[in-house]
Amino acid sequence: MSTYVGRQPIFDKEGVCFGYELLYRSCELSNAATFNDNAKATARVIVNLIHNIGLAPIIGHKIGYINVDESMLFSDAVLLLPKEYFGFEILEHTKVSHALCERVKHLHTLGYRFTLDDFDCSDAMIETYTPIFPSIEIIKVDVQAIGIENLSSALEKIQKFNIPLLAEKIETHEEYEVCAQLPFVFFQGYFFEKPVILSGRKIEPHTTNAIRLINYMQTNTDVTAIAHQFATCPDLVYNLLRHVNSGAYHFQQKITSIHQMVLLLGPQKILSWLGLFLYGTPQNRPFGTEIFKNAKFRAKVMEELAFTCKKPELANKAFLTGSLSLIDAYLGIPMYEFLNHVRLDDEIKTALLFREGALGELLYIATEMNHARDSEMIIKELKTPPCFDTKQLYDVCTKATIFVEECEHKNEN
Repeated sequence: MSTYVGRQPIFDKEGVCFGYELLYRSCELSNAATFNDNAKATARVIVNLIHNIGLAPIIGHKIGYINVDESMLFSDAVLLLPKEYFGFEILEHTKVSHALCERVKHLHTLGYRFTLDDFDCSDAMIETYTPIFPSIEIIKVDVQAIGIENLSSALEKIQKFNIPLLAEKIETHEEYEVCAQLPFVFFQGYFFEKPVILSGRKIEPHTTNAIRLINYMQTNTDVTAIAHQFATCPDLVYNLLRHVNSGAYHFQQKITSIHQMVLLLGPQKILSWLGLFLYGTPQNRPFGTEIFKNAKFRAKVMEELAFTCKKPELANKAFLTGSLSLIDAYLGIPMYEFLNHVRLDDEIKTALLFREGALGELLYIATEMNHARDSEMIIKELKTPPCFDTKQLYDVCTKATIFVEECEHKNEN
């Protein structure tokens, strides 16, 4: 059986990701498992992943948060996960009994951390969970269930407990801006992927250099000429060198020149990777690192699916398309405006603007899997029958997740 653990980032007020909610998916036909089974399955999968591939490729240096209910809390599965790297989200339907309160209290004294999930701030919910509040480190407030217009009054009910609040299920920047003005400490949702269009925003020099090189390589594949163009952009040389030394490749020989790097990778591979260089130094802007990671995830998923579908000629285009899919959110400009600056294949442009064509379909799949949606639903929504099965899709996504974190880890060292 093949499984996939999706991740949704959790941010602090500065837009820095400090943890991920981990979401379990199975390729079994009964993918919509009950919460009870799902909680246990998640723990089992993560334990297996830790033993098979290590912790860093799953969550890097961050905290992983796992959904649990009363069945999971009373099982020994909780104890199998290292408490310094994992937190447990108590699901909203969990039956709170005296025994459960004592169990949570005991685990908390041992150093296990707990959050409350999907909290709607209703009087009934507050009354139900008050007994375990002393053991709770974060309350995750369901923004969609409460409604933006009701958030302020809802929060007044729970602020007196002095527990840090997290706004979850934020889907737009408008919702985020409202939540940022309220007493929330943490934020979660895919709002950070939506572009905030800033009037008069100029494309930064390092991005302009990458665009210039992309445009140049559309008409010139001579290795010596490309190496010369790279030599005029020290920032791109640095990023290319980091890439060559990351987990993406395992070259036997040491790099001694720009020409050698271009020769080893090949012009088409370099072109496919230039899309990632557009993100420059993402850690210097709010949510930038996670936007960059998601772009890498999508790029790798699309590339691997092209190979899985026996279309290797599409792989480089697929990678470039995925890597550019969040550039509008990163730069704060409309996608069509960015595309006006760069000469790209019409197939790539159509995919980025309209999610149409073969690349558009791959981008749709990569984006939905990035959000850890149910694979069966994604496949049903496709216009054409897929050239892969659910197991292959999950294997590709797991490979992409590992790829993102391994590249990140090696670049830090």
